[in-house]
Amino acid sequence: MLRPQISGLAGSALAGTFCVWLSVCVLLSACGGGSGTSKSSDSGQKPDPVAVDLPIAYIKRPIPVDEDENPVFPDLLDPTDFNPGAAVYVKERATALATPVNITEGAFEKGALYDVKDLSTSPDGKKLLFALHPPMLENVTEEKQPKWQIWEYNLTTKILRPIITSSIVALQGHDVSPRYLPDGRIVFSSTRQIRSKAILLDDGKPQFSALEEGSDTPAFVLHSMKDDGTDIQQLTYNQSHDLQPTVLQNGKILYSHWDQFATNKLSFYTANPDGTQVERHYGYFSLNIAPETANAPRNRLFRPQEMPDGRIAAILKPNEAMLGGDMVVIDTKHFFENDLQIPAGGGTGTTAQASISILPINTKVGENEFSQHGRYSSLTPLFDGTNRLLVSWSECRLIEPKDKRLVPCTATWLATPGVKEADPIYGIWVYNITQQTQQPVVLAEEGMMFSEPVSLEPRAAATYLQPKIEADLAAESVGMLHIRSVYDMDGKFNNYGAAAFTSIEQIAQAAPDQRPIRFVRLIKAVSIPDDETADNLGDNTYGELFNQFTNLREILGYAPVEPDGSVKIKVPADVAFTLELINKDGKRVGALHRNWLQVRPGEVRECNGCHNAVTVNAGHGRSDAELASINKGAGGSQFTNTVRFDPLGTPSLPKAGETMAEFASHTTYCLIPGDPTTCAPFSNKAKSTNLRAPSVDLVFDDEWTDPAVRPKTASFAYRYKNLALVASDIHSPTAEACMEADGWSSLCRVTINYENHLQPIWERARGAANGIADTTCVTCHTSTDADGNVNMKIPDGQLELLGTKAANNQRMLSYTELTTTTNKQILNVNNVPTIEIPVCELAPADLYPDIDACVIVRDTNGVPTCNGVANCPFVQDAITDAVVLDAMGNPTPLTRNIGIPPSMSRGSALGSARFFNKFANFNAATDTVDHRGLLNASELKLLSEWLDIGGTYYNNPFDMIRQ
Repeated sequence: MLRPQISGLAGSALAGTFCVWLSVCVLLSACGGGSGTSKSSDSGQKPDPVAVDLPIAYIKRPIPVDEDENPVFPDLLDPTDFNPGAAVYVKERATALATPVNITEGAFEKGALYDVKDLSTSPDGKKLLFALHPPMLENVTEEKQPKWQIWEYNLTTKILRPIITSSIVALQGHDVSPRYLPDGRIVFSSTRQIRSKAILLDDGKPQFSALEEGSDTPAFVLHSMKDDGTDIQQLTYNQSHDLQPTVLQNGKILYSHWDQFATNKLSFYTANPDGTQVERHYGYFSLNIAPETANAPRNRLFRPQEMPDGRIAAILKPNEAMLGGDMVVIDTKHFFENDLQIPAGGGTGTTAQASISILPINTKVGENEFSQHGRYSSLTPLFDGTNRLLVSWSECRLIEPKDKRLVPCTATWLATPGVKEADPIYGIWVYNITQQTQQPVVLAEEGMMFSEPVSLEPRAAATYLQPKIEADLAAESVGMLHIRSVYDMDGKFNNYGAAAFTSIEQIAQAAPDQRPIRFVRLIKAVSIPDDETADNLGDNTYGELFNQFTNLREILGYAPVEPDGSVKIKVPADVAFTLELINKDGKRVGALHRNWLQVRPGEVRECNGCHNAVTVNAGHGRSDAELASINKGAGGSQFTNTVRFDPLGTPSLPKAGETMAEFASHTTYCLIPGDPTTCAPFSNKAKSTNLRAPSVDLVFDDEWTDPAVRPKTASFAYRYKNLALVASDIHSPTAEACMEADGWSSLCRVTINYENHLQPIWERARGAANGIADTTCVTCHTSTDADGNVNMKIPDGQLELLGTKAANNQRMLSYTELTTTTNKQILNVNNVPTIEIPVCELAPADLYPDIDACVIVRDTNGVPTCNGVANCPFVQDAITDAVVLDAMGNPTPLTRNIGIPPSMSRGSALGSARFFNKFANFNAATDTVDHRGLLNASELKLLSEWLDIGGTYYNNPFDMIRQ
């Protein structure tokens, strides 16, 4: 609890401002405000750290309300929120009596309503950074309205300036949360997406600020720039927000990363100042605990900042529900979740939990949820060695029910029925964590809010992290990803259902066709266009007709998984991507990796293996928290059953600890050992490097097997060029150049649209089959009879593959038939297909073998009746219950709809066995047509990859529909 002097201050303050001033005068000496001469030349004593004079800055604003005077609370996930009326003030000393100076009012005309937030300071304490939103303009379209901008105030020169001086550049995006980097640059969160927009042009798409995955708000991601507003660089490529960056003493950027890839988690991530080494840091699970009730707001951490001892301090409060909350300090150096420490080697925390609440503050939302110690809206650590914070604090005040007076939050008043919490009254205080006392610096005012205090004190600059990149990779606009083994699942061996294997060593020594994982598929996120871009789509584009922009995916390429499960592959830089593990048939095995990854140009990323998305006790994604790899690599001799060669065709040995992927990156394979003319060329022979590039095709060559030990496994290639026997009939989902040998580049994309790439498979002539010349899939799978009459036959297999549409903005019939549950059809008495199937069949009762014959019960007069029948199979009169007879005097059977499950499962090729088994097996007893060989391997691969990435109708909203 707070010491008695604080309780007394809180109570006396309720009587009026005069009493507050009296209390302040008593406490001033503890806040600074001395002459600065406490240290004498001969005293031999160090100056009292509590008495150090510090200039401070803070924000003053009216309590935020909307146009109806309802309170407006901070929404961490809406950084564009604009609450005009704020201003930045500076005090030369951290005392209540020091004169505040409004430093932002001179930027605009007197009385202008602007907004400010996100105060931060330079390491030398001489500059102040913040985000400022200029006043809104009248009669101006939304896109031309001012945006959040980064401004700087120099305490020495008294100059206030926008960092970006060009009005055109300033309007290109919202910029918030600025922080100085060790090299003088500024990191900030922004909707500019400057590099992503350039890549959109490379992809043949218009430039736009992509929306975050969950709503219509442009995604804020991290950027950096020089302090003159030039050289703006995009650092992160998340598909949702990256917010609240702060610079740690170790030189890394800590920020709040919003992950909406099949989840909804907001946790701490870190990155280097150049955007390399983006990784999960803390709280992926413990910062996303669901509230006690379904509709309650979720607690979020606001304005995280590093303490002098390395812990992270922040305000914990329910999002969009309160102006203030609890002060918490989190030990992220030693913990990756609240109760999970980093494994041995990462250090040991001094507590059982990472997160500690400094005070017992109630953050529950409800009519009678009071917080006796008040609430805190913001905090900033002081770096003067005193373990103190600058805080914005509102005391607890109540309104008693009888006279509507303000009363203190004593136990008596809190227990009084009918009391309500009064409006908050946030002032600026110095809070001493050690002593749990606080002293006022800026006195609170009714209807106003003082927040985001920062001290303009010099402190040690953060470590400068020198960028580490591979120049050759950077020149190709790629990075490199090295996975030690895909069979490493959170530090344990995973055989992906291949029960015969119990270790990586066993799988590595097995023949290729025995291994469960053969390839890795790289998948790219498709950015969601903003409203303006979506509204200007062409009339016959997919996006305009179907208005679906989320969960679209493109394929970047494939790479082989080496026998030990390792992968070392080039990946495109500056795009959000994820990966899938693929079997030899091109189908995903296991779950999709549901986190977006990124690399910067020239970046080399290392990871041990895979992880279970619901595994709480593994620090996957944080490099110092991962368990040791179970793939120990080479033991100093050749991998068992293998042989590899140097550039001259001489057998080569791996280095101790190398994975097979690392070994492959500087060796090659030869078809005939000892004959260098049969060796595959190096990708960079001059440097003796052979780093793999992805391929848009699925290609396998047995590069490892030593033919002296056992025969090599046959090669195969599932290429887009082989989608059809006739070249003119090919509908490839990728560019011609990307299909060439060694033609892959960072710009290659596989974009599959159903109408353009899948429907042609069903319509493609395949020569004579089953007595039909030049048969197509549609020939059999249609309701059109041999005479061309529509809806006069049952499609074979109850599956219709026509590309017809009921309307231009509806999906093709074949897509619906393949991917959704449909109703079984039979021919009615008029030989017309119907989905109304009788529950029983009248004579002749053998027309439909799967429908039972009707059992008719008759009364004494010979009239069909259902009296005494438990389950009447006939239509009955609603009033008399008499069986309804047709014109022939027969009872009318009831009808039903019989659902047929879809042949395909969107999101899983392996889950679409009902479809693919038709092309792998034939059962003469049950199958009327042998489908084996009707689709070639390349077509089946295209269908598999389309299903695995989601089976969406299209994956580029800007593409034109098939005409």
